[in-house]
Amino acid sequence: MIDGKSLQSEEGNELAKIIRQAASNKITKLIVGSVFLGARDWFLEKSGLSGDQVTSAGLGIVAYPGKTANLPVHPPADPDLVKKANVAYVDSMGNCFLLTDDVPSISSFSKLQNACGVSNCVVWSPEPTALTICPMFALFIGLELLGWPKIKDIDTESKVWKLTIAAAKEIQMLGVCGEAGIQTAEATSEDSFVQMFAYLEEKLRPPDFQAFNRFHHGGKVVKQDRMHIERCISQGVAEGKPMSALKILLQRVNQRD
Repeated sequence: MIDGKSLQSEEGNELAKIIRQAASNKITKLIVGSVFLGARDWFLEKSGLSGDQVTSAGLGIVAYPGKTANLPVHPPADPDLVKKANVAYVDSMGNCFLLTDDVPSISSFSKLQNACGVSNCVVWSPEPTALTICPMFALFIGLELLGWPKIKDIDTESKVWKLTIAAAKEIQMLGVCGEAGIQTAEATSEDSFVQMFAYLEEKLRPPDFQAFNRFHHGGKVVKQDRMHIERCISQGVAEGKPMSALKILLQRVNQRD
């Protein structure tokens, strides 16, 4: 997988052209794992491939370079062994690989991966996929502004967290998230995402979930994440939504940078 910022670079554009030539037989299928709003549409435009050749994907695992990241781990993991690993990861969510059903034949890929018996690949429609993934990036900005606190230490009454949740709800209400997004936004409170993160923190052990978020979303792919937020703002404005909270949230983190 290539991060969204790299995919849209000059080299990424060249890669799209190369793939267009390699997949010109109309039989080859492509899975775009880069994360940003409209990634599949962008790739279709740049590659010239047909819609039934390209689908989107996301990962449901925590993975990082054990040798260089130097992140804390919880028992029963052995920290010394983790530091020797090229890749340290945990696959415990039941959806290691998430695919969208843009390509009718994508279920065959899911069945192929699931046959390994080690990890699980699931296929969702685009709207619930967007609703699950897209708002998370507003939360990462809020957590960065708060200094990446432990989940239990998040002050849900703080101005920053209230702004963060308002921004996440604006993303939930984008058209790509469908009617379910509007319903979810109405039910979302300052506690909702804290409860979800607490669940993920426990489920994804032995890696430290918040330490991983700080390393990954606060550094490694931070440019991709910011670009995704900018695209969410542009999409919202195009839909006639002010996206006020998301604009302020992005402005604050950019000023801090």
